[in-house]
Amino acid sequence: MPINFYKYQSSGNSFILIDNLENKISFTKSQIIKFCDYNYGVGSDGLIILKSHKESDFELEFFNPDGTKSFCGNGSLCALYFLKKKNFLNKNCNFIAFDGIHEAKINDDIYLKMKNIDFYEKINNDYYIYSGAPHYVKFIDNNLKNIDVVNESKIIKNLDFFKKNPCNINFVSLEDRSVISVRTFEKGVDRETLSCGTGAVASAIAFSIKENRKAKHVRMEGGILKVIFKINNNNTFSDIYLLGDPREVFTGKISI
Repeated sequence: MPINFYKYQSSGNSFILIDNLENKISFTKSQIIKFCDYNYGVGSDGLIILKSHKESDFELEFFNPDGTKSFCGNGSLCALYFLKKKNFLNKNCNFIAFDGIHEAKINDDIYLKMKNIDFYEKINNDYYIYSGAPHYVKFIDNNLKNIDVVNESKIIKNLDFFKKNPCNINFVSLEDRSVISVRTFEKGVDRETLSCGTGAVASAIAFSIKENRKAKHVRMEGGILKVIFKINNNNTFSDIYLLGDPREVFTGKISI
């Protein structure tokens, strides 16, 4: 059976989006893996499935290329842009995702509200932060372009902490006083991606902890994201919003 799909990207983070608001379609894990495969399917950093929900404006299911479920910041921005484009959303909304209820402000820009961050862990000079997904943040003094992300990630994966807490890995450097640069190795994708929304949030929060100031922008390999948040007196973070520039790339049909 052929089904319609939409290819989306947010700062180079690419996704397959399927409109299942009528809740008529279901997928097996093997089908999801094949959809995301660049050789045998459409190819993407994940699959977004939109579903109707009785208690929220909609439900967003996100699958990594290995078929596992998670929350995805860039994927959520793409879904919100898609629903705004088809006039399904034209105001503030809430939706159900892997990590619970999220809110969004819909106007000229899309502000995706992330979960509050009430805990972080410092590991030597690095940080572990859960920003909707688990992230290990490592600051790099030299040129981030010269970092071998795959090999450096292998070293971190051998840490006892990582073995107990599998997570995404972010390498961060200060570009200027208001911009940080980030490269991310994503678990579930098992490679470096051009962008990661939850990674941008985790990196921006880690930078504020380390430097006691905020970065205005987060430069990923595929583009720029913006992270807005409030720093509380008890070293917690709230009113966290992610902003990007999601765009539709193309549409098509795929058989299942």
